[in-house]
Amino acid sequence: MAISVQVRRGTETQRQTMDGGVGNPAKPAAGELIYTTDDKLLYIGDGVTTGGNLVAGGAASIADGSLTPAKTSFLGTVDETADAIVRILSKQTDGDYDSVTPSGAVTMTQAGAFSIAADAVGTTQIDDGAVTSAKLATSLDFGSIV
Repeated sequence: MAISVQVRRGTETQRQTMDGGVGNPAKPAAGELIYTTDDKLLYIGDGVTTGGNLVAGGAASIADGSLTPAKTSFLGTVDETADAIVRILSKQTDGDYDSVTPSGAVTMTQAGAFSIAADAVGTTQIDDGAVTSAKLATSLDFGSIV
């Protein structure tokens, strides 16, 4: 004997504006499934949330192209320009993260390796406490040089 399950379905707009009677948006019953035919997403009702709650399956369930900069707005400004300029996310004073290019004597590769330019570190960049006599060579042993 086959069992058939009916799932409420419609567009995203219809899901958000389902009629719950007397002009109120519907709050699907606990366990009630709602499928959006345009977005192809599945929601489940809890009896409280209008339109139900999105059923999520983690990063593996994100469809190609469905993750857009608008959906990642918590990251701040994300630069989508396809070029060779390497950028990193940097937390700004307003709390947002913005895409910035490393500058000055520091560069970064596409793989994330940072480099400091030759002769970029001078005595003004070295903390006095970091240089000790134990770290300085006081004599050379030429006997081991062949």
